[in-house]
Amino acid sequence: MTSRSIKDHRTGKDRKISRRDLFQGLFQKVRGDSLEKKSSGVDPDMVYADRLLREGQYDKAAHLYSRRLKKEPRHLEAMRNLGYCHFMQGDYAGARQSWEKLLGFRPRDNFALLYTGLACARLGDDQGALENWKLYYDIRKPMVQREINLILARQERGDELNAREMADLVQEALEKQEKK
Repeated sequence: MTSRSIKDHRTGKDRKISRRDLFQGLFQKVRGDSLEKKSSGVDPDMVYADRLLREGQYDKAAHLYSRRLKKEPRHLEAMRNLGYCHFMQGDYAGARQSWEKLLGFRPRDNFALLYTGLACARLGDDQGALENWKLYYDIRKPMVQREINLILARQERGDELNAREMADLVQEALEKQEKK
């Protein structure tokens, strides 16, 4: 599989991205597909891992995503979903690490920006959360976007913000958005 070189805005280094991930990203943008609900690929292990993820079996799914990343280190969906598995298990540092790696390849990935901000907030890093949320913009999640905008406005106004309180507010907005 050939790779395309892209410039990473965070480090200034050239990064390689697989042709499959490039085209999947473009087609998703055009079609407006939800990144959270699509399959990670056609590989039977990935299909099974996605099913385990949907069923809430995060430890088993994480194992399969980790195994895929050993075989294919630039598998962006596996990075995204591995981070989500870590997050749901309360391993916020592991989640943050997975998503920051993903953001190295796709710096404007809304899912990774939103959840990296949440992981930072859960770890007590309010500045890390705010930095990620400043880059987040998703009109398909208006309740989440509104809550993040309110948090950013309060921060710009000079209010003291508690990182864990910010995470609770954003997660509540996520839950309301999913129910809608």
